[in-house]
Amino acid sequence: MPRDAASAVPLPAYREVTPAAPLRVGLACAWTYQASSRPAAEVLVIPDGCVDLIWAGDEVFVAGPDPVAQPASIAPGALLAAVRFAPGAAQAFLGVPLHVIAGQRVALRDLWGRRARHLTHALVLDAVDPAERLRSLQQAVARQGPPVPDPAMRTLFARLDHPEATPSARLAREFDISERSLRRRCHDAFGYGPKTLARILRLQRFLRAPADLPLLRRALEAGYGDASHLVRDTRLLTGLTPTGLLAQRHR
Repeated sequence: MPRDAASAVPLPAYREVTPAAPLRVGLACAWTYQASSRPAAEVLVIPDGCVDLIWAGDEVFVAGPDPVAQPASIAPGALLAAVRFAPGAAQAFLGVPLHVIAGQRVALRDLWGRRARHLTHALVLDAVDPAERLRSLQQAVARQGPPVPDPAMRTLFARLDHPEATPSARLAREFDISERSLRRRCHDAFGYGPKTLARILRLQRFLRAPADLPLLRRALEAGYGDASHLVRDTRLLTGLTPTGLLAQRHR
């Protein structure tokens, strides 16, 4: 055995999986994160238009939706298990308009009161295996009644998540509602209005683009008009330059 084998520190491990069958309509994914035993540097959580229900230790909390990047640090050795709601599904499941919790990390008990006990009491709190912990969380969520997306808001999200996102005025006409009503419903379902959501989704498309593409081509294919458009949005949402953001994401 190598001299330093016993003291080797495992690297942080993130694993994303398809949700259990009964939850696939209302969840985008399920994930676990096992932190290393060394103190971790603070990271920047980039807004993505999503809401997660996260189990950490003996606490369950709701994360997001973030309008701008949020700094986060995870305790050494922490094990997180979480589910990510599908677009348009979080509001009905949580029972609150999402603009109320935008940019926050809120304990489920503060949203649900006594009802939160029904979910937390169903968790296997002594589960230490990430897969077992995630299975326990999904079963607890399913017992509350599987989340179901609002069809109109799911369609709105899909229309905005496109390099040629439809303008709000045209979307309002297609949904046969006023622009004001469209903004209100978007704030309730996603935490912010359609313009902010479109900006966030555009940045996420830029981040998902193949790493070997030139920066400008990545920007244009994501839906940015030019390099200055990319720089403005990246600074607005993250406080970083595009190259700084990419470096932060891959360190």
